[in-house]
Amino acid sequence: MTQQGFEEYTYFAYGRKNGTSNSYIAAIRILDRLFSITDVFMLQGRSLTELDDAYLLQKVADYVAYEEKKFKQGEKSIFDFGLPSQSSYPKKGFCSAAMRHLQRYQTYEPKEIEANTIVDQFGKGTEVSSELMKHFDITKEGKDQISKTNVRIGQTYFRKMIITLYGGKCCITGLDVPKLLRASHIVGWAEDRENRMNPENGLCLSGTYDIAFDQHLISFDKDYRMIVGSEIKDHFTTAITRDYFKKYEGKKISMPSKFLPSQELLHSHRKLLR
Repeated sequence: MTQQGFEEYTYFAYGRKNGTSNSYIAAIRILDRLFSITDVFMLQGRSLTELDDAYLLQKVADYVAYEEKKFKQGEKSIFDFGLPSQSSYPKKGFCSAAMRHLQRYQTYEPKEIEANTIVDQFGKGTEVSSELMKHFDITKEGKDQISKTNVRIGQTYFRKMIITLYGGKCCITGLDVPKLLRASHIVGWAEDRENRMNPENGLCLSGTYDIAFDQHLISFDKDYRMIVGSEIKDHFTTAITRDYFKKYEGKKISMPSKFLPSQELLHSHRKLLR
């Protein structure tokens, strides 16, 4: 567990532009500062995000909730050592909420390792999808924050899984810049619940091709060769469009190390080619 890992997990869970993400990250930093002033748990300068002892983290969470309650009631508490500009964090309950979120992060990394075992263990993509759906607890729809968080975490794992299976490269161009790669569902997340986490329902594509594939402007035939739809072909008069699409038309994609793209799902995708 690290500060960077916690921040990445928080952005995955709530979104980078969501105020909750920034509030939780700031709240943990406030607590780190307070515990550096009064080292109740003998952390010796360690950030709370570095603790891997679940029992200790629970003790800290209970303590923060108790101190937060005292602060709200105007009693002496650890938050008296905080900066006046940050008093709204304990008053609004952000510190105790951030601790609960941190505890969820603590269970995430082992969960990801277990998910990797599932991918290695099963030979069929549909089996993997079923097990991962249960593993990340995304078998049921829900509008509560925990359900939304589970979905985001599941989607994040799907991206990592697909990019890993394709060797960290776009299967069309070979581009290997991680931040430019996408895990493209062949049949969308909302359209097919059973195949949401199916590795055979994913392709590793760079940004432009991901959008084109999602919009059904390109697809792939039964031999995994790229097909270009008429809407893009209408623009073959321009050099940039030819460079992006015509040069790859009819060429076979790079195959994943395991779980070839589903022929059935690709067939469904091809039927919508524009």
